Amino acid sequence: MKYAFITTNLVDLWMEPEYESERASQLLWGETVRVLKEHKTFRLVVQNDDYTGWVDKRFLKIIGKSAFEFYAKKLNAFVGLERARLFDASFKNTVAPHFIYYGTRLWINQTHKNFCQVILPDKTMAFLKSAAIRPINKKMDKIVPGHKLVKEAVKFLGVPYLWGGISPAGFDCSGLVRTVFSRYGIFLPRDTKDQIKAGKLIERNQVKAGDLLFFKRHVAIAVTKDLVIHSSRGGGGVRINSLKPGERNYRADLDHDFIQARRIL
Repeated sequence: MKYAFITTNLVDLWMEPEYESERASQLLWGETVRVLKEHKTFRLVVQNDDYTGWVDKRFLKIIGKSAFEFYAKKLNAFVGLERARLFDASFKNTVAPHFIYYGTRLWINQTHKNFCQVILPDKTMAFLKSAAIRPINKKMDKIVPGHKLVKEAVKFLGVPYLWGGISPAGFDCSGLVRTVFSRYGIFLPRDTKDQIKAGKLIERNQVKAGDLLFFKRHVAIAVTKDLVIHSSRGGGGVRINSLKPGERNYRADLDHDFIQARRIL
């Protein structure tokens, strides 16, 4: 087995080893993966949560097993802004891939003035502004109130819908949920069919901010008992909608297709 990391800011994870097959998900800069096999210009990779798909080999850099394991222990921060610029040691010039997206997990080694030094799995480095990062708190998943999750999700209002999307460049429904929850150290499965198994089942009239509501092939985050925030293909991306008839932003299809609600926190 080989090990590698992602060298661009965002790369598609495909269901099949061919361009424009179904997008399963995406991977972010610096993310480490295991490489299972090769097919032409693609590599079958496994993410750290065992999610599998095909990646264009041009955006993978092979590393050793020891570097793969070492790097996973060093991750201590993530990008908290929609985008963060990457700079060289002069702090003036950007370096490829020039910016990285919200949610990108990082190994911050040192701080220089208003910049932080980022180390990649192959020990190369870049710099980004300290204001762009947030620390990873291992205990955060035990203390997060639901309204904070909603506040984080609201940052992405207007982001377009993208099947398989996990970033502010485009989210699908479960990608938005996973990205928002992971900001607080809560790592949910990638797909709706697996997220519906997380947490505990609650009654619809018990729903409060931060709960997850599941519909037919769809998931949303509760803002209140009647309002949800979600990324919807039919709704044009990340929007807030009501499940209460008569409201201006009422979504009758979601109301009728409701399956269950679950409390993760």
